[in-house]
Amino acid sequence: MSSRTTLPLDSATPTDLTTAWAEARRAYPIYAALARQFEISATPYAEGEAVPEEIGPAVVERNLRWFDEMDGLVKVFQIRQLPPATLNAKEEGLRAFIQRHLKKSQKTTSDRDKIDFLLVQYFALCAPESLYHNEISLADVSRVLEPVLGVAAATIPDWCATLETTLGLVRDCRSLRDLLESGKLEQGRLVKESSGDLFYDPAALVTLARFNFLVRRAFIRLLHADQEAVLKALSDLDQAGVRTVDCRRAGFSAAETTAGLRLFAENWRPLYHKDYSESAVGRSFEQLLALRADLEDGVAKLRGVGSAPATESSETPALAFEPVTRTQTREASSSSSALPRIEVEQTGYQRKTGQDSGYVKSEESLAQLGAPVDLPAKSSDEKPVSVTEAAPAAQSPSAASKAPAASAAEAQPPASSDMESCLETIWEQLIATPPARGRSMSTVTLKNTKVLLSSWEVTAFVDKAGQESEDLRRAVVARAMLAVAMDSRKQSGEAASLQSALVQARAEVSYFQTQVEKAKQAKNTEAAVNLGISTKRLLSFIEEADKLSP
Repeated sequence: MSSRTTLPLDSATPTDLTTAWAEARRAYPIYAALARQFEISATPYAEGEAVPEEIGPAVVERNLRWFDEMDGLVKVFQIRQLPPATLNAKEEGLRAFIQRHLKKSQKTTSDRDKIDFLLVQYFALCAPESLYHNEISLADVSRVLEPVLGVAAATIPDWCATLETTLGLVRDCRSLRDLLESGKLEQGRLVKESSGDLFYDPAALVTLARFNFLVRRAFIRLLHADQEAVLKALSDLDQAGVRTVDCRRAGFSAAETTAGLRLFAENWRPLYHKDYSESAVGRSFEQLLALRADLEDGVAKLRGVGSAPATESSETPALAFEPVTRTQTREASSSSSALPRIEVEQTGYQRKTGQDSGYVKSEESLAQLGAPVDLPAKSSDEKPVSVTEAAPAAQSPSAASKAPAASAAEAQPPASSDMESCLETIWEQLIATPPARGRSMSTVTLKNTKVLLSSWEVTAFVDKAGQESEDLRRAVVARAMLAVAMDSRKQSGEAASLQSALVQARAEVSYFQTQVEKAKQAKNTEAAVNLGISTKRLLSFIEEADKLSP
């Protein structure tokens, strides 16, 4: 059960109970709608039954405990899914609902997220329509929220100062892609998460409500801009006589008709997901954004400028993960169980940049990645073993007797040389065709699979060294190999590479999440945001790959 929201019921006076019931009664329609829509709890009163103004103290106390229980059970995504006609039915009901959460003696992270969402809902409901299209000041927001927060200073607390900078950058965005991939939303979230009890200061709540509303308004503006860009690109292609476009990046075919794409674009609506997780919400817009990128690439090819770094023509060989030669030597040891020392030859990426890719250097690091390390000994006259010749991971005798060799191979993560080769191929494409100015995304092609990289991921390959860049490169490689394996599964039905890529991706996610937390603790917001987004994108790919698994 959550903390009490209004007063200690055990010591409440009749007057206290009457006041608390009057507030709860105003909020009751919202609570009842949540209880029924999500089947959370039975309601104190049947649907359609009038809620009495005056009831005995014992009934009041019982009902107030039900409200407290509901507060502990309801999630913010469920409040988001309430029909606007219910949540915004009455100003007094929404106000009472917010104030119950504000009055909680001990607030949880869930309470903070609810208040954060509900205050901008209240502002949107009660603000004069003239404010919607004009510049909105802190004083404007303070006046509208006064019935909920009381008189609040129209000043920005010091810890919220970065939000103003973020708003300036949001205004410069020209596509929803710019906003989602810029990391600005994550920076705002980190500011809130690190605020502690300062979050509930009235001046801070006013500042955050204004920030949320302006970001929401920008989101809608950019979404419309993306839809218009898609339709404009289709018109340009139609005028040039182009009737089919390669839109596989957006989940369509390699020869999708412009007529079909126009119908899709004109009728596109965002798909909302029940958990409202960031990755789910991002995916609901990803297809539209990928379609814009595909169509604009098609228009650019017509004009002979700004084309993607790799094409699907027969003149451009598809990427094959050419194995990097791997040398095995057995360290001197009298023990027959000693592990071999594994050396990976320096790749072109390392030779040309002097950077370390972050992959295998020893059997210890192989084990950390979950890769097979118990390789058989070899005589001195043997040739180096390529990745395709490496033995599978050692199994217990009982497991080996039950599982066929093919199953063991499927359970292994990708060998390190595959990852090295994938990394080098991405790097070579990026340095061969630097990203176009003004574009936040770049595309590389691997085995006919197009993979999008964010601007900070590109920078990690071509400009920066260090641990942060190494982690980002690893995240890109894990995502790229999973994307290739997913396409292979769809086209040929082959499942072994998908299972292998999934094992590796899951192992990498755990590492990346640890690195994100370290960056947060070190107050390295940029690193935390960038790797956090790349990790969430990898998680999204893992979810999609799981659906394709046998």
